[in-house]
Order: sequence, then C-alpha cells, then structure tokens
Amino acid sequence: MHEPNPQRRVEATTVALCSLLSLGAAQSPAAPTPPTPTPTAGPRSPAAEPTPWPVVLGQRTAALERAVPIVDQVVLVPDGRTYLAEIAKWGPEGRWPVLIEDDFHAPRFVRAFEPARVIRRASVGAMPEARADREKLIASSAAAAISPGAVDIVAAAAARGIAPSMVVLARADDPAWTAAAALAAGRHAPIHFVDGSFGAPNDTLDAKTVAALRLELERAAERTALPWKGLGDAIDAFVLCHDFGWKCVPDLPAQLRIEIPSGPFPTGPGQPISTLDYLGRHADGVWWSIGSGIFGSETRAAYVAMSALFAPRRSVWLTNAYDAGPGWVAYDAPPAQRAFEKQGFRSQSWTREQNSLDGWRRILMGGFDCDALIANSHGVSTQFGLYGGGTARVEDVPIFDRPSVVHFLHSFSLQSPADPQTIGGRFLANGAYAYHGSVYEPLLQAFVTPEMLAERTGFLVPFAVAARVYEGGFARPWRTATFGDPLTLLAPPERIGLQRVAPPADGVATLRDEAVAALKRFRDERDDAAIVPAVRALALVGDDARTLQAWALAKDLAVAGEAAPHALGAIFRARDLEAFTAAFAAGGAKAPAARDMLWHLAQPRLASLSDARLASVLAAHPRGPDQSVDLEAIRTAAVRLMGREAWGRTVSEVAREAASDSVRARIMSLR
Repeated sequence: MHEPNPQRRVEATTVALCSLLSLGAAQSPAAPTPPTPTPTAGPRSPAAEPTPWPVVLGQRTAALERAVPIVDQVVLVPDGRTYLAEIAKWGPEGRWPVLIEDDFHAPRFVRAFEPARVIRRASVGAMPEARADREKLIASSAAAAISPGAVDIVAAAAARGIAPSMVVLARADDPAWTAAAALAAGRHAPIHFVDGSFGAPNDTLDAKTVAALRLELERAAERTALPWKGLGDAIDAFVLCHDFGWKCVPDLPAQLRIEIPSGPFPTGPGQPISTLDYLGRHADGVWWSIGSGIFGSETRAAYVAMSALFAPRRSVWLTNAYDAGPGWVAYDAPPAQRAFEKQGFRSQSWTREQNSLDGWRRILMGGFDCDALIANSHGVSTQFGLYGGGTARVEDVPIFDRPSVVHFLHSFSLQSPADPQTIGGRFLANGAYAYHGSVYEPLLQAFVTPEMLAERTGFLVPFAVAARVYEGGFARPWRTATFGDPLTLLAPPERIGLQRVAPPADGVATLRDEAVAALKRFRDERDDAAIVPAVRALALVGDDARTLQAWALAKDLAVAGEAAPHALGAIFRARDLEAFTAAFAAGGAKAPAARDMLWHLAQPRLASLSDARLASVLAAHPRGPDQSVDLEAIRTAAVRLMGREAWGRTVSEVAREAASDSVRARIMSLR
C-alpha cells in the first residue's frame, strides 16, 4: 500500500455502535469527490436509530449457527458424490464437517477443529454425468440437510421458519460446486446455477460480460421470492462459487467513477475495478448485497466452506510494516489488538522494527498458528514491503498450521488470485479460507483500519461486510474483494454460542483406530509397509507428537520415502531443521509447499550454516519462478561446505529447469 498525502483524512474510528456501522452511504452513491474520502459522521446515540443492517445480518447468521448443534466429529470422504451423501445427513439435530480427503487441507482443518473422532466413508458412487442431474442432486442434498426429505432449499428453510440471508451462484461442472453445496446447506441459502462463461479468476471482464454476470446475480435474488433490493431486507449477501474474472472494466456513469487525475497513481482508461465490488449494486451504485467469491478444486472449495462453517476462531495475529507518521498511524496494530482481546481472542502483534524482513522470516519458521491474520504492507502482486525497506517475496508468504482468515492491506495482492506465484494466490494456496485484499492499486483509505475491522466484527458483523468501506469517495465501485464465505463470523465460538455434542456410538472405526491397527501389524507381523498408513493416519488426525514417533520408526526403513511426505508437517511445526532435511531428502520434496517449509526453517539460519548435507539439499531445491534469488542467498555457505565443483554442478542442474533464458542466465552467473 502506498503512502498517503499527509493532508488526507482517514475514515474516523469510534467505538459507538451506530457510528461504526451506520452505513447510510450504502443507500445512495457518494457524490463525486476528489480522491480523498469524506470523513464519517460523528457519534450518534444508538437509541436514536434501528439496529444497523450489518449487525442484523450478523445476528441472523449467528442465530442460525447456534440453532444447530455441531457433532464432534470430522468425516473424510473420497469423492464428490459421497460428500453430498454425507451433507444430506445433516439436520436440525446436528451437523458436522465433511472434507474430501487429502494430505494438505484435511489435516490442517482437523488440527484446528480437534474433534472427538475422525472417520472415513466409503464411496457411494460417482456424480451424474448430465449437468441437469448434477444440479438436481446438489440442490436436493443441500435441501435435505436443512429439512430431512426436502428437495427445495427455500421451502426447506421456510419449513424451519428461516428466511435465507444470501444467495449462492454455482456451476454444476465447476469444481467449486462443493463450496456451493455446503454453504447452501449450512447457511440455508438457495443455489442459482448459472449458464455461460464468465472467465477465469485472473481475467479482466469486459463491460458486456460483467453486466451479464450482474444480471445472473439479480435473477438469483429474484427467484427466491424474498425481498432483496435493499440492504436490511432478506437477501443481503451473495457468493459466487465458480470461476469468473475478479477484475472488470464496466460501463460506469461519471458520478460512480473514482477519478484521480494526478499523483503517483492516477486512474486511466482500461484500469480495472473489482468485479465483486461492482456486483451487488443497482445501476445507480446503491448496494443491495455484499458478496465474495470461491474458486479452486473440489477438495479446496470444500475446505473453504467447511472452515467458514466450523473452524474455531480464537486467536488473531497482527503485523504492521507502516511508519508512525500522519495517515499511517491510524492503521497501527495495538488499538485493534486491544479490541480483539476484549472480545476474548488470544493475540500477538509485530509492528515496525519487529516486522523487518529478518524478523518476519523468523516468524515464518514452523508456520503461522493463528485463526486470523491482520497484516499491513505495501508493494505489488509479487512482493510485499516490510519495515526498514525490506522486501519480501511470494515465497515469504506464511504457511498456515490451521485454517485462517486473512485481511491483507496491500496493493494488487488479488490481481491474479488463482496464481500461487502472487501474494494473494499464495495465501489461498497456503491455507487461508477467507481473504480480503485488492485487485489493483486501491490507495490506503480503500481499506478500513484494523481497529475498525475489529470493532465491527466484535458486533458479529460478518468479516466480508466489516472489511468494506461504506462512506466517502471509496464507497463507489472500486478495487477491493473478498475470497470465501461472505457470512464468515470473525468471533470466538463462545461469543456466537456454538454447542458441540458427542458423536453417535455407531461403532465406526476411527482413523486413530486404523493407525493403532497398522502399528500393531508393523510390530507383530514385521510388516514395514504398515508404518506408512500409520504415519498418514496420525497426521490426518492432527496428532503431531505421535506422527513424529511413528516417523522415527519409519525413517530408516525402505519405505521411508513413502512415509516422509506425511511427516513433513509435524516436523516443520516442531522447527526441527535437521529432521526436516532428512525427511525432505527421503521423499518429501514432491509437495508444492515442501520447498517453502524447508526454506522457512533454513533461511534465518543461513549465516551460521555448517551442515554440508543441508547446504546441498537447499542448493538443489531453490524456489521459483526465479531460483537465482535463493541460490544467491546460499551461495557463500554452499561453496564453503560443498566445494566449488559440487556447487557448480548443482547450479547447472537447476539452470536446466529454468523457466526462461533470462532466469537461466542469472542462475549460471552464480556458478
């Protein structure tokens, strides 16, 4: 994020409820103004006005969440059809997380959720081939989860006396349908299946295409037969669970454009705005709904939705790389930290000198063990600035140890959200399930301050709603966007009033039972291969201590290469660089995140590196797309420990895989 003019005034922050959340500007478009947004109105008595619509929306969401007990289990399924069959078993008596089994998202979720048991379901078959049949199955499964036997979501919600508060747009042939099904069931939200193509996430939509997408959204709301045309009625949120271009260049009337004619970041023809900030408005710019988007594989989309519905949120980390000067100081972390702590969150913060590049890289070791990250930075889509002029790369984006909500105040982070070689794309790839950022240069005041975000979410305003600017010039269609469920509540479970109940005593074998059985085969039958499913099962249930014990048994066996990938996460969280290097070399180097974990553990220790094997592994596995950066960082130590000849051979091998001639030349210059 770029430095503001010291004369600009930032959005006023106050703890008075109606001052924080009286979003009157959302009811009428802001008048044309210079780039500087107008301040919010002064404090008003809460008794003088009705409860603001964002608070009502959050209260409705919280009431629905606590109305259905959470069964204390996680169910892992092998495919989409079995996923739907399991969701259809939800009902007023209880619901529980359902994940498509994998070795990246599932263990991260389970570690945070800490269920009484984790079980597997066998496949019940494949999804229907015909699109119409898939649509019918998805919608009817979600309806059955709301009211047993129902086939229509709106009717199922009505049978329970609940009016939906959002709509879901989906495509039955887009992998993000798994998020649509779960959110429709969990939020009692009708699904509207769209036709046509609306681009890929990294695309910029033209005026005609984004207008067609807006029409689909309005059709979705109209089909509910519920009030939707104003904030505070029935439908106040939407989520697009399918591919679409996150940037657009719509036909906006002059009074809705933000014009910045001069300065370091002037606006110009063809510059995009956020598709998600354009949608949900009437033609005159008045909001009727606040929305977000979800894309990705079936596995990740299911993880995103289940995290929004079930992941506990008890800890917040805050980082601030800004100076303490005029304009910047309003975005400082301590006021937000105090507000979060009053709400019952555990918190940590790093500001200014603590948030240098060296300091950041020390924090990266072992991953980020937080439920929410509120970060202030500046830069472009592939870099983010830290205090003292340090510049972090995409490879310095943290790996989350648990599902996390991220508010990243930064320019361009969601410019190409599907590209893991960009900041926002890497956050999503590394475990964030809700993310608020910008698709282009937004200027600082297009983001609310961390303190205001904390105060708003403290009133149970959903994260995607709390993160938006609703007054002043930047209330017009602009450049911020949110990934994930728009009704995610950033609040501890106790504040929402969530209740867990014991899982049924149905005799189903748990993953822990499977791990014990495999370990017995290993011990009693001398079946070395049995150690592999044991390590994997223990990793899936989030038992790091026993995963490390099982890995200690496996690491010297012929099957060590098969077991190693499942042990890497536990070793990484233990910050054991020597053990991680051994497991990585044994067979753990295949996962995309494995190299980042290796370097996150090693980078703060490069100055004192004394292990030739580690130097060799690091030199052979630099991170991209420009591997020369990592090779340059390790060159001195590697030449000293490996010898110049071995170093030269390794560099040549890396150069052969370079993505371009220019990168190859930079790599070869380091020989």
